[in-house]
Amino acid sequence: MTVKRVINEDTGIYFFEIGSEVATGSLTAGTRYLVTALATSDSTIPNGLAVGDIFLAHTAITLGSGDKVKPLTMTKFCGFQNIDGTFDKEQIDVTAICDKTTTYRAGRLTVELSGTLVVETSTGEETATDVVMGNLITLLSQQADGSYERSAVGADVNVAIVLTEGIAGNDVKDLTLYTPAQISSGGFSGGTNSAKTADVSLSVTTGEFEPQFVKENRIAA
Repeated sequence: MTVKRVINEDTGIYFFEIGSEVATGSLTAGTRYLVTALATSDSTIPNGLAVGDIFLAHTAITLGSGDKVKPLTMTKFCGFQNIDGTFDKEQIDVTAICDKTTTYRAGRLTVELSGTLVVETSTGEETATDVVMGNLITLLSQQADGSYERSAVGADVNVAIVLTEGIAGNDVKDLTLYTPAQISSGGFSGGTNSAKTADVSLSVTTGEFEPQFVKENRIAA
């Protein structure tokens, strides 16, 4: 049997906001959370997670005493035609002057991302062009009342890039790269009868979490 797959159906670029810390009550199934604290005993946060990790709540988990998380508000801006990433672990030379053997210490991790985004056209919502260009140069957007909203040039963003594995149903595992980033360059292109695209390059910055890949089962719709 041949399985047909719609392009960009289950991949995409998401920007997200990190909400206020939650220490009591139940988590909402289908929401992603950033772990900010783990109970010293009887933690109900899934085993294997540490402070700074991001996970998708598959059930309405009731937080244990001492467990703390922050919810992520995810907004999908576009799909992508291609995405490329490089990872470089900096090596610091810590050799003493008289040592005969060169010694290195692991430094910071540098992550560079670039790719071509597929610009979505919609009414009243941001497109990939708005996000990319509005972060690099001033973008003025007229509102319904006639006023203008000015883009936040140079603002850091939290990015989730979904690279999906699997085909359908329970076989689907979403592989997602989460990273705080700065949009370092961008551009756009498109003709009358062609797809509108935006190119973007991202450089990882510091934030409330470290860059991380997360591979987990998708919740059935």
